[in-house]
Amino acid sequence: MSSYVIEKAKKLWATWNVRVFIIVSLLVQVFLILSAPLRKTRGKIMGKCVYLLIWAVYLFADWVAGFAIGLIVSKQIKSPTESSDIQVFWAPFLLLHLGGPDTITAFSLEDNEFWVRHLLELLLQVASTAYVFVKSLPENKLWLPTILVFVAGIIKYVERNRAFYLASFDHLGHGWLPSECGDGLPVPVEFRTMDKLMQKFEKSIGSVLWTAIHFFGTIKMTIVGPFLSPDQRFDISKTFIQFKNSSHVLQVMEIELSLLYEVFHTKLPVVGCMIGYVFRFITMSCILGALLSFSLFKKHYELGQFDIWLTYGLLIGAWLLEFISIILLSFSDWILGAHFRSMESRFFNKRKWSRAVSQLNFITYYVKDYPSLLKNIADLLGIGVLFETIKGILCLSFKDFEEHQEWSFIYEEVEKLSPFLMANDVSQSTGHEASQAWRSNSKQALMSFSNHMDITSILEELDYTKSVLTWHIATEICWQLELDQTSLYGTEEDQTSTSNSFNHKEICKLLSNYMFYLLIMRPHMVTGVLVNWKIVLEDTLAEIESLVPRSSISSKGKDVKNQISEASRGIIELTANVRNPRTNSVLFAASALAKELKKSNPWKSMSKVWVHLMCFAAINCRRQVHAQQPGKGGELLTFVWLLMNHLGFGTQFSSH
Repeated sequence: MSSYVIEKAKKLWATWNVRVFIIVSLLVQVFLILSAPLRKTRGKIMGKCVYLLIWAVYLFADWVAGFAIGLIVSKQIKSPTESSDIQVFWAPFLLLHLGGPDTITAFSLEDNEFWVRHLLELLLQVASTAYVFVKSLPENKLWLPTILVFVAGIIKYVERNRAFYLASFDHLGHGWLPSECGDGLPVPVEFRTMDKLMQKFEKSIGSVLWTAIHFFGTIKMTIVGPFLSPDQRFDISKTFIQFKNSSHVLQVMEIELSLLYEVFHTKLPVVGCMIGYVFRFITMSCILGALLSFSLFKKHYELGQFDIWLTYGLLIGAWLLEFISIILLSFSDWILGAHFRSMESRFFNKRKWSRAVSQLNFITYYVKDYPSLLKNIADLLGIGVLFETIKGILCLSFKDFEEHQEWSFIYEEVEKLSPFLMANDVSQSTGHEASQAWRSNSKQALMSFSNHMDITSILEELDYTKSVLTWHIATEICWQLELDQTSLYGTEEDQTSTSNSFNHKEICKLLSNYMFYLLIMRPHMVTGVLVNWKIVLEDTLAEIESLVPRSSISSKGKDVKNQISEASRGIIELTANVRNPRTNSVLFAASALAKELKKSNPWKSMSKVWVHLMCFAAINCRRQVHAQQPGKGGELLTFVWLLMNHLGFGTQFSSH
């Protein structure tokens, strides 16, 4: 009985294996072309799930197409009679699928760096498909449509490999000189100077796009190496200071990062030019020709009804995928910028990043802990990091980014330092000098805020990592204490805390939770400023557990908000006489800071502190890490980094 079942399964596999895999391959292509653009506009939990799904399907796509080609080759070698003409005809479709949709070539920047490996895979798959076709001659009655689809498949596959090469850092580093900007896109005469750009900025949304294009080359040069001269840096800084409107600056940078995403992750640099249009026309013509040839002569091929409908599905599906690619291509920032001078604003108001700021705070992270036994088992199995990640995700929340609140305040604080550099002739200073000037000014701002306190000596001895955690815990305590009271500082002071229409308390909360999120969930983005971060965090968690144990706060109420409130009050009641000097914990420093902060209305000054702390992390983050963020939904830290570079505070500048 078992042998009979096995034989039936083998026959079923031999009959349907190629058909099933080629159908799956087509469905995968449809999913990728429609879902890939979502990865740069989805940043919340559901967006993270979509991101992981796209990643899994992206890896599966190449495997399933390559495996199907292998099945056809295997049949042709073992038993040429079993590999019918129709299966030989299907093989070039798999080349089309390996070429991938225009909306996604590389999932990550590392994929571009492996362009040589992708080139070898191209040669191998093309050779395998050609072998299958040649082996079927001269009896193959479907030779004409097979050749047409084969040509289209080679073009698509070559386009993908060229996109890998053009987006690799080796090519970007050698192919972009300081004199080149805007990727060679044809800029209208009326937009070629900054003065004319500024005059038209308020009148036409298209000028926002042209401003982004004008400076796009500088982004790529900033990422790949120190190619910006002082004169170029001066021109960029002067232009951005003249905008006077933080919303316009944010629009320009959104388009810049959107263009960066298209360069690194799509085929637009390859197909978005005249040669690309020609080859796209050839590809669609070949597919259409194959469809006409097959439909006119299918009655001579003696095919089963299922195979006929499957072939029609492959042909029509391939042509529709190309057509959808053209539609999506036509509405990309790259093509709109290259060919349309005056466009309606609705084409540019589409979301270009998630506009979601991830939120995580220390006290919630402490309260929502899993049992110690489970943690010990995870550490024993070597998957403790995985459990920490899951714990972070469970504590994670998101806040929509307010353009007229958080961003306007950040822009004002960063922009204030630019006139200082301009007055000292930034055109003659190096990027290193500009960054040092900013750091000096930033340190003065932090110390001037704490000079009136009794904890200045404590703050001065903290490194960056400890400073962030100290200010974060203090901010969270002040926030929770205000929630527990109807009005902690009084109506008059509350009104002053929102001077210039800014809600400084909300800004503090958002930036504080965001910086802690980066430390816990995105440490690779702040690697340049981390000093013994894991030790500091573990010691602080251990100290709060010994002084404010979870058991004591969880027994007072099962509601998480109540537990967080109890933990906050427990921390601020700590006294320095029980401090362990041998630990790296910052709990007592945070408690002392919170006690000083609650004596006055600290939110306005604290919001400035958080902007400086975030700017320091942004400018010290590796450039390649920032370049990855547009494909992950975007990060606020990357926008701050780009703003600082535009205002002349970056570290990637040439001194010659």
